[in-house]
Amino acid sequence: MPHDHDTLRRPTVIVGAVHVVVAVLYWSVLGVTIVHDFGPDTWGWFWQSVPTELLRTRAAESIWYMHGQPPLWNVLGAVLIKLFGSLHMQALQALHIALGAAIASLCVQIVGRATRSPRVALLAGLVVALHPALFLFEAYALYTTAAAFLITSAAYLVTRAQEGAGARAAIGFVAVMVALMMTRSVYHLILLLGVMPLALLLIGRPTRRQLVLLLVLALLPTAWYGKNRIQYGFFGASSWYGMGLWRTALFDQDRTLLDELYATGTLSAVVRVEAFAPPIEYRRLGYDQESQIPLLSGNDSHNINVPAISKDYRSSAVLLIKASPVQYLRNVITAYGNFATPSTDFVHLEENRNRIRLHASIEHAILGRPLVARLEDKLGSGYYGSVYFLLFPAVLLLYGYQVTRKLRSRDVVQRIHSEAAPLFMAVIICYTIVISSAMELGENLRFKFVIEPIFLALSAIVCFRLLDRRPSRSPSAP
Repeated sequence: MPHDHDTLRRPTVIVGAVHVVVAVLYWSVLGVTIVHDFGPDTWGWFWQSVPTELLRTRAAESIWYMHGQPPLWNVLGAVLIKLFGSLHMQALQALHIALGAAIASLCVQIVGRATRSPRVALLAGLVVALHPALFLFEAYALYTTAAAFLITSAAYLVTRAQEGAGARAAIGFVAVMVALMMTRSVYHLILLLGVMPLALLLIGRPTRRQLVLLLVLALLPTAWYGKNRIQYGFFGASSWYGMGLWRTALFDQDRTLLDELYATGTLSAVVRVEAFAPPIEYRRLGYDQESQIPLLSGNDSHNINVPAISKDYRSSAVLLIKASPVQYLRNVITAYGNFATPSTDFVHLEENRNRIRLHASIEHAILGRPLVARLEDKLGSGYYGSVYFLLFPAVLLLYGYQVTRKLRSRDVVQRIHSEAAPLFMAVIICYTIVISSAMELGENLRFKFVIEPIFLALSAIVCFRLLDRRPSRSPSAP
């Protein structure tokens, strides 16, 4: 049954306004800006982005032939370049600030609807709105802020679907998740196996038109994956993940084992070159295909040879993991330590972080990074990032206990419906932690920030339930 949420309007507006005011002050007064850290062509500096000039002159062709990333981020870049010309980066930062304010405001709505406490919702929203990393990633020309907005929006739409918005909100939830899959490759098509059943549960009895719409939405990322299969021989959104997996498997490996695998020819010759090296470094190994498409002919990660190079890294990574599973597990734990690091520590944020040094230091202190660093020194091995290392599993396990406590088998569907929003948040957080730690070793904390706002919202919900002494209410029936 729908509930009156008028009491959340004022906290929602306050939180959004606070974030915008602080972000604009940081930009205009302290110089926290998107345009100067990597030179004038900030957009094209990133591997994930199509070079700026190609977006300006050959956008449709370049985006169609992309194999390293899904298309939506560069579609946005092409639109900004078309509309704002040389000011496209400033326009992107302004858009990021608006998305950051929306993220914080949506967290107010999510927490408020789950707890029925405007005060708790206001507090949670302010924590997100004043998170120093949010200001820094807004001044960072990559898809981190956009992906965080999409995940937070998905969680909000689930709350709306639970409370009477029904089919429209549930279909919107699927559309947002599809947009996420078409923006960040780490959010794979496989997520639809969970997203679609949840949407159908929230709709109740879908009409034929609603089923057709859901099918069309599901076909969008499937078609992109199929396009890559036809063009490059792999079914996925990114051709690069084999290189990331090899780098994760290789870290701290026993040299004797590696020499043995090299000597027996078990590993591909490609792994003798450092992963993500410029394509020209691989030409002597036979990766010398040519292309007339400008995007595919440069000495960068968009090159026509990269899918084959990455495929061979992946095959060697799988063989190395099989030969040394314990070391791979250690590397995954190290990657999780990177994931648990304060988000402001991301190396690309350093210049702007120095401009808000005091604000960033508060996050460091709250997350206990100095204490964890001393612990690492005493132990002499391992990297644990911050208290997030324990906080992630603690909150997720506690939420799992709250959901399953006194749960009877006949009530499972009803419980999933009544817990749909926080349950979705918990699952997408778990997914991001596992995939980001298993497939990446280096920039894990950049992956972490995407789910940090909803993790803070989920933590507020879990803590509220733990401390709440009011009589429990029966969950809404599906």
